[in-house]
Amino acid sequence: MAVLSHITMKFISVPSPMIYSGAGSATALCAAIGRFSCKRVLVVTDSVLVELGLVGRVTAELEKIGVAVEIYDAILPDPDFSQVEGGITLCQKMRCDAVLAIGGGSSLDAAKVIAISAGSGQLPSKMQGFFKVAKRGLPLYCIPTTAGTGSEATMVSVITDAANSTKCFIVDPKLVPDAVALDASLMTGLPPAITAATGIDALTHAIESSLATEATEETLKKSLAATAMIFRYLETAVNDGENLEAREAMAVASCYAGAAFTVTNVGYVHGLAHQLGALCHIPHGLANALFLPHVLDFYCDTAAPQMARIAAAADIGSDADSDLERAKNLVEAVRSLGARIGVPTSSDALKPEMVEELARRALKESHGLYGYPVPKYMRKEECEAIVRKILPA
Repeated sequence: MAVLSHITMKFISVPSPMIYSGAGSATALCAAIGRFSCKRVLVVTDSVLVELGLVGRVTAELEKIGVAVEIYDAILPDPDFSQVEGGITLCQKMRCDAVLAIGGGSSLDAAKVIAISAGSGQLPSKMQGFFKVAKRGLPLYCIPTTAGTGSEATMVSVITDAANSTKCFIVDPKLVPDAVALDASLMTGLPPAITAATGIDALTHAIESSLATEATEETLKKSLAATAMIFRYLETAVNDGENLEAREAMAVASCYAGAAFTVTNVGYVHGLAHQLGALCHIPHGLANALFLPHVLDFYCDTAAPQMARIAAAADIGSDADSDLERAKNLVEAVRSLGARIGVPTSSDALKPEMVEELARRALKESHGLYGYPVPKYMRKEECEAIVRKILPA
């Protein structure tokens, strides 16, 4: 397994965005954008949030302080390069001097590339890979409306190459946003199913970061705290979407998990989920949720001490348990949480004839030049066996 990215990360300084947190923090961020002398902002979002009036609540605050707004609402789940290029064209045409992303991970990921390219002139195709962004672009601000991807705290953008049904990764510290608002009041209308899937996405980030061989004391503090908050608050957020305490805790947990995995990277769950999303067009959070318990099962015999540490942080199991017992308790807790919040255990979109190709792609991603720092190596037949576990009965 390649270790180049792991070695490189030891010498890379990943910046942290300025964070505004709590109900109403989006208004505080808008005020800050005005103080930063921005005159015209491109808002990158999706049409659903515009129709719901959520985007208008934010843009009204900008217009109130004299900041002009251009709205680009063409972002779809798993955005492709054509959507990104449309945003770049509008941003440059309207001479915007900053970009504000409002939405889930798709809008945030697209906005990162739009801000860089519109400001620097570098083509998105020239940014693919690790540390290929030549220079910073326009100032970038983010208001996530889901608690899942943690993209507001990462140096990663995932864009789909629609022609080849593949996910392309752009990884560079220059992608980290300048400032972020974690505003729980903008998340209260999120449907239960999306709350559940994005919440498990955040849990996957936290757990994979904790298990990474490149985990540090600092990343562990964030990933373990995120795991504890998710186990405590996700079910409440799903069942009582108006609960601001649960929504805010999930927003913070997602951001913590993002800040952790942008340093450590992720693991096999993501390697599998990215390919399931690309081949079957399944939302990323749901794809992670399908694979997470099975990959944790695979890790149990090798990574029991690390898994026991995660379980202890989330108050799962007992201190009297052995590491292996507590690791298995963690797997069952993940399964139980998924069942309680309505996460499916299989996908009708996955067909038996896709198994071999999905596994091949997942291992290529996970074992490639910038391989994931996983605690246990997975062979082809083991990967295929895990993929088969999510086939419909």
